[in-house]
Formats: sequence, structure tokens, C-alpha cells
Amino acid sequence: MIDWQWPEVDILENQGEWNKAKVLLLQHWNENPNDIKTVIRLGFLSWYVLVEEGPLDIKGVDFDEIETVLREVTNYGFNHFYTNEDFLWSFGYMISLFPNYFGDDDSWEQKGKTMLKKAYELCPDEPVYRYTYFGSFPNEEDKLKEELRQLRAVLEERFPGEGILSDYFKSVWGFVHNV
Repeated sequence: MIDWQWPEVDILENQGEWNKAKVLLLQHWNENPNDIKTVIRLGFLSWYVLVEEGPLDIKGVDFDEIETVLREVTNYGFNHFYTNEDFLWSFGYMISLFPNYFGDDDSWEQKGKTMLKKAYELCPDEPVYRYTYFGSFPNEEDKLKEELRQLRAVLEERFPGEGILSDYFKSVWGFVHNV
């Protein structure tokens, strides 16, 4: 799994400097288009800003542009990283939760779940991929409890740093579910 730390971006995200973080990530992506970490961090930042716009009262951001960036980086990822487990997992997660940000077609939710399955099949022993994949099935509470215990044991290791990607997953999986 990727080391998600990126101090320059992490600081901007934590300060709510969404536009500056986006510009920095876009610049890095333009210079290094095959850097999977950049693709995922840019995609996640775009997704997060769209999803959390209301709850975080995000202002001063061109949300249409952010959605365009999200779709561009997603399409690029499909074309260049569709066999990479980190791409499959991260974008599969985002797509399966909020498919409407990725396209108008009703098939996007299923695409996301298929991506989660592929990430799990590539790395069946990785707790992050396993939990996310099994979590995409309804009525799997008993299975998920054990998977979550295993996932919590590796949260800090898998999601080091202070960026929104790391904070998001440590928060969602570390505190929300009581097991």
C-alpha cells in the first residue's frame, strides 16, 4: 500500500486551502502523469471536496471544475492503472459510495464494487482491501466485525500522515463503528 504522506499537500488540506492543494496536485500530475500516488491523492481531494461541501461548509471552490478534475483523473486512472490494486481500491471505494460524481450512468456503482473486488482478488490478505470489499455487500455484519478488528490493527501503518485521505480513513474506520 502507498505511503499517503505528502507534507506540502497535507498542510494545505488541513488549512482548508482546497484550491491551493488542487493546484499543487495538478501541477505534479502534469509533470508526473504516471505517479499513482498523485492520481489517487488528486482524485481523493476532488471527491472529498464534492462530498463534504455541505457538511464542512466549503466555500470559494469551483465545484464544477473539481468535478471535471475528478472525472479526468478517474478516466486517466482507468486507462493507465486499472490493474493497480491501490487505484482499484481507492477509486472503487469513492465510486461505490457516490457514483453520481463519476458519471450519469447508473452502472457506476457496480463499477465501483467490481473495482473493490479486483483489488481484493489481487491482494486478498490486505485488511484494507478485504474490509472495503466485504463492506460492499449488504447483511455482512458478522464478517465485517472480524475484518474491522484486523483493519484497526493496521490503520496507523496503512494511513500515516495528516492529509485528508489518511484522516478520513482513520476516522471512518477507527471510531465510527463500535466492535
